[in-house]
Amino acid sequence: MNAPTGMKSPDDLMEDIKRHTVAHYEPDGQNGFKCKECGAQIQQTTCFVSVHNNQFGNMCAGSGKVKQLPLPYCPSCEGVPTRTSTCVHI
Repeated sequence: MNAPTGMKSPDDLMEDIKRHTVAHYEPDGQNGFKCKECGAQIQQTTCFVSVHNNQFGNMCAGSGKVKQLPLPYCPSCEGVPTRTSTCVHI
């Protein structure tokens, strides 16, 4: 899974990640997840979310605050994410 784009808040971003997780992964019985398609153990990297101020439109300007969220992926079906950062405008 690559970092989603076009989200309006960090909560929207987490919901998108949760939807992806439910659709593509299942619990492995050992406190982790496995891929529904190939059975591989799900890996995780960090998604860096830059929080921008809506007052500046799409200019991607803000306080410099960055949130970090878990970003899961199947190493076999999806590969290591190539996009691990995104932004939200609030």
